[in-house]
Amino acid sequence: MSKRSQTTGVPKSTPKKPQSAGNEVSNKGSVTPEYRSKAEREAEIQRRILIGAGIILVAVVVIIVAAFVSEQFIVPNQAVASVNGENISVSEFQKRVRLERYLLYTQLSNVYSTLQSFGMSDEQINQQLAQEPYNTMMNEYNVPDQLGNRVINTMVDDTLVRQLAAERGITVSDAQIDAQIDKFMGFDPEAILAAGQEPTATTEPTVTPTPFVSPTPSPTPTNTPTPEFTATPELTATPTVTPFPTIPPTATLSATEQYVQYQDNLVGVLRDIRTNANVSEADLRTYFEISTLRQALEDDVTSDLILMTPHVDARHILVGTEEEALDIVAALQNGESFADLAKAVSLDTGSGSRGGELGWAPIFNYVKPFADAVTTAEIGVIVGPVQSDFGFHIIQVRAREDREVTQSQLDTAKNNAFDQWLTDQRAAQQDNIEIFDIWTQYIP
Repeated sequence: MSKRSQTTGVPKSTPKKPQSAGNEVSNKGSVTPEYRSKAEREAEIQRRILIGAGIILVAVVVIIVAAFVSEQFIVPNQAVASVNGENISVSEFQKRVRLERYLLYTQLSNVYSTLQSFGMSDEQINQQLAQEPYNTMMNEYNVPDQLGNRVINTMVDDTLVRQLAAERGITVSDAQIDAQIDKFMGFDPEAILAAGQEPTATTEPTVTPTPFVSPTPSPTPTNTPTPEFTATPELTATPTVTPFPTIPPTATLSATEQYVQYQDNLVGVLRDIRTNANVSEADLRTYFEISTLRQALEDDVTSDLILMTPHVDARHILVGTEEEALDIVAALQNGESFADLAKAVSLDTGSGSRGGELGWAPIFNYVKPFADAVTTAEIGVIVGPVQSDFGFHIIQVRAREDREVTQSQLDTAKNNAFDQWLTDQRAAQQDNIEIFDIWTQYIP
């Protein structure tokens, strides 16, 4: 057989053409990696590192900017409370806390220095500071949440006062605000200038714990037991900062010169408050403005109070539980001596030592539950138990009659009446008042 007849019908393969470098194909159809030098590979790595670092840097800058914007613009404008749609911001809240804390510091420092000047030991001073109102002031100064809670509620009341005053068309002038500042300093320039008197060694501005005309607590029926002093951080050294300089006494100043010196002193005092509390002049002015507005609203609300008011001659026994009170009522009904029981068991040690006797006093001197009871009690009849914030009272009214009150007593009556009126107004609008929990996060 010839060679031609031995061939198959399968086409013969043709030789492959050589491929150029970089386009070589593997037997699986993939392209072989392009060859790069070591320098090129290192350059690529560096490029990727720089790109990654740039991305991280940009992210950090974005975070910092976002934090700055949040801290400076978003957080300060967040609402810590709302009163009838009017918000109280974080910024306003923090300014008020700083101001109130500084005023507490100056008041406690002044008290400490005064007691120390009387020759009291640290132990005696601490005993004095353990009594009210200093115990509460110490606690507020040292416990941020306690001060913050008072401030947030006071600011809610302030906002409500503004709204209620606006409804009644009540406004205050710059002159009235200036007069409120003078009152805060314990200075009456009009009286001094009108009298034309020379200053004496005792004439100097004094400082109250806070210029804000805050709700005055209703006096207790008599001295209540001294609260036990807990382990509260104490002021152990005389403060080096003297934020409230006094006017040196001098017998050569005229009334006008004394007034000018007071004004210079006032400038320094207000500057120290602004600096140490980190508030602006406008912030401080607003602080005094709201106290002035509150006083104007109080005068309007209590304008119908008169100098004649009911007085009672009463005695009482104060105990801690209703069960104890009922046992005492039963003992009195069985003929036990009221005076002896008061001396033996009354938590009100002041009146207890006198057999429970409170003597004659205007009814508005007492907390509301007690005042309501002595207002309606039948003369000579044992009344109770009557519950108040102090415990349970067993009361006997000896006599009751209308008497004229002093201006000081009338002021107390007005304060109490206004406090109750404002409390009622707040309760009536409670659905439109909200305090947000975030205030605890922003106490400075």
